[in-house]
Amino acid sequence: MEPERKIILSIETAIEGGSISIIEGKDEIDFWIGNKESLKAEVFLLEISKILDKNKIEKKNIKSIIVSNGPGSSTGLKIGLATARGLGTALNCEVIEISLFEAVLKFVNMDENCKAFVILPVSKNLFFLKKVKFVNLNPLKEFEKTLALTIEKLIEELKLLSNIQIIIHRKTFESYNNLMSGSIKKSNNLIVFEDNMAFILAKNTTHNNASDKK
Repeated sequence: MEPERKIILSIETAIEGGSISIIEGKDEIDFWIGNKESLKAEVFLLEISKILDKNKIEKKNIKSIIVSNGPGSSTGLKIGLATARGLGTALNCEVIEISLFEAVLKFVNMDENCKAFVILPVSKNLFFLKKVKFVNLNPLKEFEKTLALTIEKLIEELKLLSNIQIIIHRKTFESYNNLMSGSIKKSNNLIVFEDNMAFILAKNTTHNNASDKK
């Protein structure tokens, strides 16, 4: 008799068109990345069913659901949280809500004792930003509140930065590369993270769980 599969379903709906990641053990076995047109509750539920069917996973095998609780699009957040909580209740499994800023900061490789500037897209011309200080590779409390800026204000902010890690979503950097490249000083270190935000959420959680068991 084969052992019961223990699947983690990670869903992220606050950024761009959202993403889905399926984790088994320490490995991502499949993922889906949407577009802006796909971010509707019914479409998202359909994509979850499709990715489970594709990988021959029964819903009863889902033991944890991970979802972002912000920052990001308010509509997207409502879809993600409602979907995760609804599935969690139906499947009687735990639902873990995680900040996107926290997940990104723990996912990227940081220099010891440095400052970081994290940029997350909310919409075409609106971005959330947070400045964080690291000590011994651990992110401490942010030294500024979360900012919501237009691309014009973001460019102005980038011009003021020096000797800092700039962590940015790939699509955002590619969309505004020409504007941003001329605004980022050489003393700054640019780190670009990928579109699969659901995997970043899951990686952060599975790593923490593994550490807790040691």
